[in-house]
Amino acid sequence: MESEANNPQEPAPRLGFYPSHNRFEDLINYNIRGRSSPHFESTFEDDHVADLCLLCLDDIESALWFEKSDSKPGSTIREAIDSLALKVDTDNDLESAEILFSVATHAAFAVMTLYLRHRDLFDRIAPGRKLLPQLASIHPGTAPVMRMMNEDAQLGTQTDDSARILSKPWFSSDKPANVYAKAIITSIQMNRNLDSIEKQQKSWETFDRENGCLTRVLPFPAYLEEIANLPVPFGPDVIHKYWEVGKKIILEDIPEFLEFPEWKSYHERHYEGGAKPGVVRSAIFRDILTALKQIAGPEPAEES
Repeated sequence: MESEANNPQEPAPRLGFYPSHNRFEDLINYNIRGRSSPHFESTFEDDHVADLCLLCLDDIESALWFEKSDSKPGSTIREAIDSLALKVDTDNDLESAEILFSVATHAAFAVMTLYLRHRDLFDRIAPGRKLLPQLASIHPGTAPVMRMMNEDAQLGTQTDDSARILSKPWFSSDKPANVYAKAIITSIQMNRNLDSIEKQQKSWETFDRENGCLTRVLPFPAYLEEIANLPVPFGPDVIHKYWEVGKKIILEDIPEFLEFPEWKSYHERHYEGGAKPGVVRSAIFRDILTALKQIAGPEPAEES
């Protein structure tokens, strides 16, 4: 029998832990925009491509990613365009860029034709979209047509962002209360339909085997059950429900949030009875509620 010295045991796999949900601290970073706050660094700063990425995905996913048709023509088109875009990004390829330009011109021309010659179809599609492909040309008659098309599109009016069209609090403000309010809305949207712990755990098996690791998925947070019962999309009628659950999300995911630099000025305010932690926390939560109200927009007018 060989001695243990000649037959050393394999080292134990590295143990790691992975969250079972989208953590609030990560969603804070996800929702930072602009440059007005000295406490937040945004990867989206002055990058309108990144700003519009999620709006674009909202518009194209059903047709170009998750098609109902077995032939999947949308996926074929998307893969061809993505292949060209990749060549542009990696190789600065002129030929691919010219093809992309031509494809976009052809598509925008088709959308204009849809507007001018098949208005019923255009009117059924455009209000449910957040982006509108438009054509610019050297012809003097194009600009007026595009202005009319933009007005008639009623862009976004039948989407989950209908109350937030052109909303600076939602799209561009990075004041701390606004960022946290957006993170609450995002948390509720992104944590509603998570895979079970068991399914998530199983998805790590290949990675662990190939990398000599042992990954353990952490338990779900307690607030997840309440998220499942919240109505979507977010709007004026659910502000306080989102706020109440949002406070629980913050306190469970980042209980030390009062120590974060974005709230430093709240500790320096003059409060009756002093800047005690409970008082500061209440002030922050009140401002988050105000931000949620601004993001939600006005309540729809009652029909007479």
